[in-house]
Amino acid sequence: MLQTHHLVPHFDVTDLAGERVHYSSLWQRKNLVLVTLPDAEAPAREYVDRLMALVRGLNDEDTKWIVTEDRIAGVPCPSVVVADRWGEVAHVAHPSRVEDLPAPEELVDWVRYLEYRCPECEGEAR
Repeated sequence: MLQTHHLVPHFDVTDLAGERVHYSSLWQRKNLVLVTLPDAEAPAREYVDRLMALVRGLNDEDTKWIVTEDRIAGVPCPSVVVADRWGEVAHVAHPSRVEDLPAPEELVDWVRYLEYRCPECEGEAR
């Protein structure tokens, strides 16, 4: 199961908008927020609506936000994975219910953290 500091496995999924996404096209280019859902029915639909409304207002070119019902090896469902552009997982949550996924605002905070952290400084602290 995917954990903090693991690397995101390369995957191909279809997002809820019907767009085919190949992680290899994002890797080393964009941060990633990946949300896996068991289905797009309520309460998952409510979560997605809140998340997408927030994302639309961000004007964030450096992060790819993917919401999918597709299964990815090593990534439970439901779950949220936040990873930097090199695929290192900064935050992961895999609750048993969609209602317990992190709030969309918390995911934005994780993305901001990725934008401002200093990997070289963290390496010195390890």
